[in-house]
Amino acid sequence: MSRGATFTSFLNPLRRAEAHGRSCAFLAALLLMGGMGIGPDAKAKPPPAECDVPNVVAQALPAVVNIQNAGLAHREIMNVENDLLARQSSQPSIEYSVGTGFIISSDGLIVTNQHVIRDAIVVLVRFQDKSQVVAHLVASAALQDIALLKVDVPRKLPTLSFGDSDALRVGQPVIAIGNPINVGTSVSTGTVSAVNRNLMRTPFDDYIQTDAAINPGNSGGPLLDCSGKVVGVDTALLSNNPAQGSIGLGFALPSNGVKLVVNALLDPKTVPNWIGAQLQDMNARLASSFKRPNGSGAIVTGVVPGSPAARAPLVPGDIITSVDGEEQPDARAVQRAIVLARPGKSVMLSVWHRGQMQQIAVKGEPWPNFRQLQSDVVPDKAQVARAFAYGLGLHVTAITDPDRLRFGLGNVQGVLIDRVDPGTQAAELGVQLGDVIEQIGDEICSTPEQAMTQLAYGKPDAHDTLAILVYKPSGPQWISVWVGRPGSRQFVTGGAANGTASDATVRR
Repeated sequence: MSRGATFTSFLNPLRRAEAHGRSCAFLAALLLMGGMGIGPDAKAKPPPAECDVPNVVAQALPAVVNIQNAGLAHREIMNVENDLLARQSSQPSIEYSVGTGFIISSDGLIVTNQHVIRDAIVVLVRFQDKSQVVAHLVASAALQDIALLKVDVPRKLPTLSFGDSDALRVGQPVIAIGNPINVGTSVSTGTVSAVNRNLMRTPFDDYIQTDAAINPGNSGGPLLDCSGKVVGVDTALLSNNPAQGSIGLGFALPSNGVKLVVNALLDPKTVPNWIGAQLQDMNARLASSFKRPNGSGAIVTGVVPGSPAARAPLVPGDIITSVDGEEQPDARAVQRAIVLARPGKSVMLSVWHRGQMQQIAVKGEPWPNFRQLQSDVVPDKAQVARAFAYGLGLHVTAITDPDRLRFGLGNVQGVLIDRVDPGTQAAELGVQLGDVIEQIGDEICSTPEQAMTQLAYGKPDAHDTLAILVYKPSGPQWISVWVGRPGSRQFVTGGAANGTASDATVRR
């Protein structure tokens, strides 16, 4: 983890959503668009001048959920051959991570970040009354970092509605709700520090920046305005803190873009338009270099081979100034106008090409690979089997007299933890070298063999979670570990939303 200023997604451990294929440069443009049918319309009333935070929080809290999952982590190991040749490989292990989500439909549809549930074997959603249920993956979108989960419960659930992120003003009060560092549901307040913020993840970043304190574990949580509407989804932070704590630079995906992504994931007919052109904002210096009178519009930096833009043709150096007769000030505006067009319909671009203005018609296509492949989100059986065989990531041994002196154990009975591998479930749960396992469930822990047998993954007669009593320097503490009974609570997908999704995609 970098000790300089770092962009990071909110997850413990921290992960980044990866770009996928040719859609990498454009998908974040979807975050710029207006909503399509979820929550109030885009003409919603502005939030009140006075912010009654306790009342807003009281109304919103029942619809905010904590997300906990056990999933794959990949720790790098070194294999040495003949004492001369070394190569790195990746050993999957089980890690325990947390995040946040919020309910958008009374039948249990939940919005969160994709990185919260990526590589998960099991995902548990915990409600504010501390009850929990297994979640199923509906669909996810990669670069937008949005995932939809579904929980099945025999009651109608409280919901949150999306507000209009385009109406946000710098200095406006906002409220963040989440589960930072798994301490439990927490509320922080602040203001909108900036809008349309570019974090250099893609050419079209459009984040809401806020100084409301958000930390790892807040991922996927709602950013609310003073009327209780969701105006953003907390997703990232910038920090020069080695522990990646909040320094007042938090970032949320705008709600209008999230609404579009949610609708497109639920209904394949709403897949956005795509032409395959990579764009960059113009500026005064570029305008001078290309002999343009001003720095408005967007300059083409690349074209996907075989794409509609390539067939038009558009080439690097072309400057797009308007779409269907509407002047566009920058690259984000150009992408927004293109993506909102109906796939298969031609859009007319005004293009400055080699010193001359031209009108070019480009017939777009449905966005390729808009929905995340299941294999890119859910780990395969072979990886899970390897992680299960590896274990919790700790090793235990009998306590010796020198151990008692070294770790100050006194007369503590049990087995000594003499190794904890970084990035594993044991490490994430706070188990450390020198801790002692005193009890596993109802049984006193007496031998290392007994402990390792009981803590093995996948025992047919095991519960999904196991409580262990660990003696630490601060005193004894109960810790719940996930041991994954086979076939019990696997993170699975249900039926397709409309019966047409292919088997290769993550389905509802």
